[in-house]
Amino acid sequence: MRPTLVLAGVSVATAIASSASAGFTAGNLLVQRMGDGTTTLGSAGTQISLLEFARSGGAAIQTVNFATSGANQQTDSGSAISNGYFNVYNNYVSVGGYNAPSGTASVSLQNTKVVTVLGQDGATTSRTLFPTGGPTGTPPSPFSGSNFRSSIATGANTFYAVGTSLGTPNTGGAWYFNGANFTQISSTATGQPTNLRNVEIYGGQLYATSASSAGVGIWAIGAGLSTTAGQTSSLAINMGSTANPLGFVMFDTNSDNVLDLAYISDDRSSVGGGIQKWTLNGGAWTQSWAYLVSSDASLSASAATGFAGLRGLTGTWDAVNGAQLFATTTEASNNRIISIVDAASGVSASNLASAGANYAFRGIDLNGSAVPAPSALALLGMAGLVGSRRRR
Repeated sequence: MRPTLVLAGVSVATAIASSASAGFTAGNLLVQRMGDGTTTLGSAGTQISLLEFARSGGAAIQTVNFATSGANQQTDSGSAISNGYFNVYNNYVSVGGYNAPSGTASVSLQNTKVVTVLGQDGATTSRTLFPTGGPTGTPPSPFSGSNFRSSIATGANTFYAVGTSLGTPNTGGAWYFNGANFTQISSTATGQPTNLRNVEIYGGQLYATSASSAGVGIWAIGAGLSTTAGQTSSLAINMGSTANPLGFVMFDTNSDNVLDLAYISDDRSSVGGGIQKWTLNGGAWTQSWAYLVSSDASLSASAATGFAGLRGLTGTWDAVNGAQLFATTTEASNNRIISIVDAASGVSASNLASAGANYAFRGIDLNGSAVPAPSALALLGMAGLVGSRRRR
């Protein structure tokens, strides 16, 4: 089957997200939450929600709940910790998941993948169902039989998606959806990464994290924003074989169009996990430090009982204040959003919010600038550059 694209106008946004009418405020935090607050988190499909917070934390400003059954259902695994990394880019919010009802067993192994793209008003601009015929289908299923982890929209109904797969041929790695068709853009040749985690765009380049045998760290996929098949990926930041990266942010600190500062979240609760800082020196990336975070948001470079690693990551940097980062921690349930400040005076952290029992935060991002509601042309993928492009 060919991919099904369902274009939902702004008037029917609540059919997909039950409380998106307020729109999203520029500069606020958005975080993806898994769970219904009642059922213990496991491999079965569970509710996806987007929560909006002020950067200072506190109670959620609003909660956008995705439907757990019916025509617009979208759920995800409660325990697949590498799933659930949405993105805000180009004034669109791209959320991946599964077109399966809550309670679907081992949902991350299903081929019923789906991406919903929201505009800044919280309304749905598109809902794209992935092909379900498996790796040998016509067309094949991206991430067949395995995890769909992250997506990032470049327009109202165009996006990149990353994950991994089972079966032959290999349908993992990075895919691009142009509004009508899917293309597996990343090469599957020996030595190339086909097990990707969190996808991002920085400095006009597509990147993704991986913890596969091909190389652990941040990979650059093709050159720029490639949309054609067979792109070669290169390991931009090699974190070493024991690392476990998920979210990351990258910055150009001297405005020379070269990314020279990166922060990476590492899922490990052992030495080297937590938050890592990397800098570009003489053309080579080197690690500056790594800190774990305790329950009271104390930071430590040494392993200790009660210290956690990090998963989702977003943030900003400026020459005066340094980096202000926001991350989600690794507790299985009732994990946290924390703030980390890396300034000239030192590195510090604080707790901002907790997910609650039988909930888990995953991906986190800063919301971009507000734009008008999508036009009819934008819904048809003919106006992908609506609004100003957000620096990432």
